[in-house]
Amino acid sequence: MWQRFSRGLAKVEAAAVGSLILFAAGMLCVQITARALFNTSFSWAEESVRYAIIWMVFLSCGLAFRKDAHISIDVLRQILPGRARTVLELLITLVCAVLAGLLVWYGTAMVQTLYRFGQVSPAMEAPMYWFYLAIPVSGVLMLIRLAESLVRILRRRPVREPAPVLAG
Repeated sequence: MWQRFSRGLAKVEAAAVGSLILFAAGMLCVQITARALFNTSFSWAEESVRYAIIWMVFLSCGLAFRKDAHISIDVLRQILPGRARTVLELLITLVCAVLAGLLVWYGTAMVQTLYRFGQVSPAMEAPMYWFYLAIPVSGVLMLIRLAESLVRILRRRPVREPAPVLAG
């Protein structure tokens, strides 16, 4: 049951991130074309791309935890024996969970403050709390993925293969 939920959530996250990438790329192309061909621009285009990228980055954090793909220095993980490695992984996961919890806590407080004050973005005049909502939402998604990691560590299952590193 949980695996099905987790896979479904990952698909929704990936679809949202992919859609945001396509939106940002498309909007930048439209903005460049409008400037180059018609000598005009949309005041809200760059701002919408900026906020799309912010949402994309925050949503990607949960996916990265799911695939164990965050940048890490794993020298200790490689040299420590089994039990010590498990303790290290447990400690790292708990510290990350505390930080994700702080994102949820303070992000929610920030969203509530922006909602109360009714602040809007300069060009689009959209409520700013929509954009800051990325912080607590990503914190919740990270907590879900970190809970999965915690269960995996406690059950002593092997670490998932990290995402391949692209060399350029």
